[in-house]
Amino acid sequence: MNINDLKIIDTHHHLWDPTTKKYDWLTASGHEVFNHVYRKENFINDFQGLNVIKSVHVQAEINLADTVYETEWMQQISEAENDSNDNKLPNAIIGFADFLDSYVEKTLEMHLQYPNFRGIRHILNYDKNNKEISHAKFDYLKEDLWLNNFSLLEKYNLSFDLSILFNQTEDAVKLVNKYSNTLFIINHTLSPINIDEKNINVWLDKIKLLSSFDNVAIKLSGFGEFNSSWTQESIRPLILESVKNFGVERCMFGSNFPVDKYLSSSRYADYWTAYFNTVSDFSESEIDKLFYKNAEKFYRI
Repeated sequence: MNINDLKIIDTHHHLWDPTTKKYDWLTASGHEVFNHVYRKENFINDFQGLNVIKSVHVQAEINLADTVYETEWMQQISEAENDSNDNKLPNAIIGFADFLDSYVEKTLEMHLQYPNFRGIRHILNYDKNNKEISHAKFDYLKEDLWLNNFSLLEKYNLSFDLSILFNQTEDAVKLVNKYSNTLFIINHTLSPINIDEKNINVWLDKIKLLSSFDNVAIKLSGFGEFNSSWTQESIRPLILESVKNFGVERCMFGSNFPVDKYLSSSRYADYWTAYFNTVSDFSESEIDKLFYKNAEKFYRI
């Protein structure tokens, strides 16, 4: 088996168009590198040569005052009749809803009008001592209203893409334990910022903790976001330790394009080739699970 033989489901990518849509974060100071058009045709062009059969679009914070609009737009893109890609990407849509909002249940119901909608991501990354790596303005995981409204995900059979810093793991564990019937999908390998072979146990302890819960899976992605000079050797222990703890059945790969495209000089194929080379001694059935079958199961596509 080689990389060209593989079926691939990209479990984490974005599309955006700042020429026609509003993205406050794209125009914020320090984010100039991202402020480019990245439409479906750009994504398809990036994965040329690889057998990407399906994809999962994760919210890119388009106009947070109208969070359903992004889901509607992605559904339109998937269903476009002039689609040059027969696979109707994106096949699953992860949207945004704020559980502090008194109208959050109505927001979820509006998202659910669109058949590709599968769940919610809220970027919770927060460190009170390091605002540079914080995305959230405060720690949502300590907000009672947010925690209580989280129960709506189970009511509507929706998953949650869990985006946190690994130092937030203990609070995330409380959430995972409380809502044991909700599927949590960790984003970006649990954000291994400044992690290398010398201090990997700091991150690994958190991986072990979260992997002990059966309702948690993990996306192996975001390597270019957290290390612009990543190599196959640098990400190998992060991938293998994740698989060792979560098992082949609860891991899946993603590109995080175009974020990882803009933060690293690596091409789309470079990421997937590194993934494949890292697990090339796995069985064919295990590789299939990591590259597409687990994604089909967890994102129901």
